Amino acid sequence: MPASASSDADRPFSEESGLVTALDRSLAVIELAIDGTVITANQNFLDIVGYTLREIQGQHHRLLCPGDYAESSEYADFWDRLRAGHFEAGEFLRVAKGGREVWLQATYNPILDEDGVTTKVVKFAQDITEAKRQNADFLGKVDAIERAQAVIEFDLEGTILNANRNFLDVVGYALPDIQGKHHRMFVDAELAASQEYAEFWERLGAGQFEAGEYRRLGKGGREVWLQATYNPILDAKGAPMKVVKFATDVTASKLANAEIRARVNAVDRAQAVIEFDLDGLVLDANENFLRTIGYSLREIVGQHHSTFCDAEYTRSTEYRDFWLRLGKGEVIAGRFHRKGKYDRDVYIQATYNPVLDLSGKPVKVIKYAYDVTAEVEREHRIDSGTQEMTSSVRDLATSIVEIASESRTATELAAETHGNAEQGVEALRASIEAISLIQKSSTSISDIVKVIGEIASQTNLLAFNASIEAARAGEHGVGFSIVAGEVRKLAERSFEAAQQIGRLIDESADRVNQGSEVSKRAEAAFERIVTSVSRTNEAIRTISASTRVQQEASEHVNSLIDQLSSATANAAPVIR
Repeated sequence: MPASASSDADRPFSEESGLVTALDRSLAVIELAIDGTVITANQNFLDIVGYTLREIQGQHHRLLCPGDYAESSEYADFWDRLRAGHFEAGEFLRVAKGGREVWLQATYNPILDEDGVTTKVVKFAQDITEAKRQNADFLGKVDAIERAQAVIEFDLEGTILNANRNFLDVVGYALPDIQGKHHRMFVDAELAASQEYAEFWERLGAGQFEAGEYRRLGKGGREVWLQATYNPILDAKGAPMKVVKFATDVTASKLANAEIRARVNAVDRAQAVIEFDLDGLVLDANENFLRTIGYSLREIVGQHHSTFCDAEYTRSTEYRDFWLRLGKGEVIAGRFHRKGKYDRDVYIQATYNPVLDLSGKPVKVIKYAYDVTAEVEREHRIDSGTQEMTSSVRDLATSIVEIASESRTATELAAETHGNAEQGVEALRASIEAISLIQKSSTSISDIVKVIGEIASQTNLLAFNASIEAARAGEHGVGFSIVAGEVRKLAERSFEAAQQIGRLIDESADRVNQGSEVSKRAEAAFERIVTSVSRTNEAIRTISASTRVQQEASEHVNSLIDQLSSATANAAPVIR
C-alpha cells in the first residue's frame, strides 16, 4: 500500500514496507477507488466504524457520511478535487454502523500513476471522537461562561488584554476604553496603592488562584460588587502566561444583603431574639432576650424551651402540639406567658419562625419577641379598676333610679301641696270676706247700741224730770215719783248695759280687725307658700330631668366600661 501520492523509487523496499506497516499499525487506513467505492480498509478503520471489511468493500464512501452531506454539491465537489489529485485534510464527521457519529482527523491522499493521473485515494485517519466531544464540551462550557459571566483577561502584570460584552456592561466601558490599561482602573486609589494589592498580583503571577467578592469601580466611579475568580492560565510547561477573571455582578444582591443585614441588626437591637433547634433546645440568644428573661447565655444554651414555661403547661397536649406545628414549618405568633429566672412572670409578644433549608424543610426556629410585661400588668390593673368602676357606676345608677323615683314622688307631693295651699288661700280669702262682713255688722250694732244709750240717757233725763215734777206734785205725784224712779233706774241700767255692749262691740271690732290683719298676713304667707311650692315643684321637675340625664349618662358610662373591659380582655389573649 503506498504511503503517499509519490514514492521514492530509490528507497529500499524493506524501508518502504516498514513505513507502511508502521502507518497501518498506528492509523486507520482505507483505500478508495476514484469513483468513491471502498477497495479495502485496515482493522483500525473497521474498529472505528464498526463494520467488517465484507460489509463495506465495494460500497460507496457515502455510506460513511451523513445523509444530507452525501447528497450535497459540497460532497460532489470534494470528490472532484480528489480525482483531480488535490490533497484533502481536516476533521470530518462520519457515520459508523448503526448511525453512530464518529469524528476523524484525516488526510485524503490521491495516488497518481507515472502520468500524474489519479488511480485511487488512500485515507489515513485518527479517531478524535472523544477529543471532539471533550472539545465540544469545553467549548460549550466556555461559550456558556461567556454568555453567563463577565470575563476579562490580563497579562501577568495586570494589563487588560480582552473583555467580553458582559464585563463591559457591568463596568460601563467600551473595550477600547480599557484595553491596554491596568486593572487598577477598577479599584479605588487607596487599594491600588496598598501592599495588599501588590501582593494580590504577585500571587496571581505565581500561578495562585484567587476567589471572593470584590468591590470594584465602574465608569464614573460607580460602585460595583463582583463574585469573581482570578484564574492563572498555564502554558505547556506549566508556567503562568495570563490571568482570566470570571465574574458575576452581585451588586444588587450585595446591596440587598446589606439591607437585610441592616434590618436583621435593627431587629436584633430592638427585639429579643432566640434560636432553637427543632427539638426545642436553645442554640443562641441575643442580649435583649437575656435581659428580658434574666439568664446568661451560658445558662440557657443547650437547655430546652420548657425552661421558660410554666411546669403545668409543659406537660400539656397544647405544648406538645406547639412544637409539632413548629416542626412542620408553621409560624406561630401571639402573646405568651413565660417564666424568667427565679420563676418571675414575663409576658412577651412574639413570633416563632421556622427557618427552612433550600429544600423547604425546617432546620431551626427563630423567635422574635419584645417584653410586654408592663403592658399586661397595666391591663390587669385596668381590668380590675374597670370592674370596680363598673360596680360603682351600677350602684350610682341604682341610686339615681331611686332619686328619680323619690323626685317623682316629691313632684307629686309638691303638686298636692300646691293645690292645698291654693285651697287655703281661697279659704282665707273667704274668711277675710266674712270678717269684713262681721266688721260691718259690728259697726252697725255699735251704732244701734249708741242709739240705745242715747235713748237710755234721754229716758233717764225724762225720769229725772218726772221725779222733779212728782215732787212738786206732792202726794199726788208720789206714785208717779216711784215709777219715775224705777224708770230712771232702768234707764241707768240700760245706759250702763248699752255702754258695756258698746265696749264689748268695740273690743270685738278690735279683735275682728286684728283677725283681719292676721288673715291678710296669713293670705300673703299662703301666697308666698304657693309661689315657693311652685318654684319647688319646678326645681323638682328640673332635678327629675337631670336625674334622667344622669341615669342615661351612667348607663352609657357603664356600657363604655364594659367595652373597655371586653377590649382589655380580648385585645391580646395570653398564650401560656
